[in-house]
Amino acid sequence: MKTQKDKSKIMNKKFLATVVVFLAVSIAFSQNKQAPDELTALINKAIENYPKLKEANEYVNLSEAKNDLSYGAYMPVISGDASYRYGKPTPSISFPVAPGVTKDVQFLPANNFDMALKLQQPIWDFGRTNGSVQKSKSEITTAKDNLESAKNTVAYQVAQIYFGIVFLNKSIEVQNQQIKLLETNEKLISDKLKNGDALRFDLLSTQVKKNSAQNRLIDLQTQLKKHYDILNMVTGNDTYGYIRANSADGNLYSVDAVTAENNPDLKVLNDKLSSANWDVKIARRGWLPSLVASASAGYRNGFVPDINKLLFNYNVGVGLNIPIFSSARPNFQTKIAKINLQANKYALEAQKLSLNKDIAQGKNDVDATQRKLQNYELQVEQANEALSLANTRYKNGVITNLEMLSAQTNLQDALLGRIQLEYNLLLSKLELNRIGGTKFW
Repeated sequence: MKTQKDKSKIMNKKFLATVVVFLAVSIAFSQNKQAPDELTALINKAIENYPKLKEANEYVNLSEAKNDLSYGAYMPVISGDASYRYGKPTPSISFPVAPGVTKDVQFLPANNFDMALKLQQPIWDFGRTNGSVQKSKSEITTAKDNLESAKNTVAYQVAQIYFGIVFLNKSIEVQNQQIKLLETNEKLISDKLKNGDALRFDLLSTQVKKNSAQNRLIDLQTQLKKHYDILNMVTGNDTYGYIRANSADGNLYSVDAVTAENNPDLKVLNDKLSSANWDVKIARRGWLPSLVASASAGYRNGFVPDINKLLFNYNVGVGLNIPIFSSARPNFQTKIAKINLQANKYALEAQKLSLNKDIAQGKNDVDATQRKLQNYELQVEQANEALSLANTRYKNGVITNLEMLSAQTNLQDALLGRIQLEYNLLLSKLELNRIGGTKFW
């Protein structure tokens, strides 16, 4: 008998276990934050409208219909048959009916009629039908996993485009600030040039940098429009500028726990391997017999004594079909199925190797980009400090306008470089989570 103390210890252990599980789940949820609502809405719209996903869904319906068809092998086959056959000669025997008189008695008519309702019911085929049913179920799983893989691809494609638009908007904002600053400098130098306090070279240098910045702005705006074009194609939208977010959380997606185990393509290959296994089993059963019950009922002629009269008849029976020499060549089918099975195994192994390589390289890219980003943070601080010093020195007439422009450009370039690295880091994390099959929407 357990004492009250023992029971108390057990209850405490259960409570601690529950707390540990709760904390683990909480940590998992905190590491995999949900996507912004705006992004989630776009992903759901893409999943609903994108034709490729509708096509994949139809393949799911097709595989389910094929599964229903495979079950049909268990069902009876009922058919109505009607035939006419004319045949000669007709066998007959002459019988004496009176002295010197004979009568011919026919056993088969020349005109043969047969009308019947026939039924065939499979009783047992030693697992062949079951194998076909199991394979069709495996194909349903494959079709569903293909659909989920397609959804995963589309979701991450939308996320990449969405964050691309967010970072392009940030880059455009920085570029506009640079152009505005250059325009202010241009006006300032123009005023000084009128008073003879500046050189025309300074004005031309400023105008060249402004034109270059305007061209960069045009490139960024063109990229932004292209991103919207792709996003509209996937989601079915037909407008521009509807993404209002001006920031993206680079820590939204954790990559530490990413593995290849949940990769959607890997699941599909495992499904194909399962189907290939059933192909081997079905092929091996090709030599096994099948037991079928049959029955028919109808009208036909040919019954003695009145062979021309149509009479109701019926029959019931059981038949055993034993393959001896089959044109289907079960041995060759088994060989082909085994080769296909082995090929699927190699494909699965190759995919695992490729995914593990991609994950390792992706994590290296994330680590390298994070270190580069730290350098860019320092570069932005240094560029800010350099610009502050340049402003002071320029006011005191120690440096030229060209040196002042260089300090301004260095800061803008550092800001744009940091934005590009933040985007690259987010792209790398997205790609790793796509490979890992992480569902974030």
